Amino acid sequence: MSGEQQRPPQAPFGWLRMYAVVLEFLGIIAVVGYAGHWLDERRGWAPWGLLGGLLLGTAAGVYRLLREAKKLGL
Repeated sequence: MSGEQQRPPQAPFGWLRMYAVVLEFLGIIAVVGYAGHWLDERRGWAPWGLLGGLLLGTAAGVYRLLREAKKLGL
């Protein structure tokens, strides 16, 4: 056992936390994508506001996923 690395203790319901992280990821994409769509309607930028919003939302969501995965030791 001396050569094995010990994993940090897992929080109970770790799978539930991972589902919450995925829902947060999807929520970020939806909110920022909708903001881009709103800008398209208001400014006439179609489709660039939506595309930019989805790209920005995806980047922010991946950033949050990586931070949470690091906290959970994945």
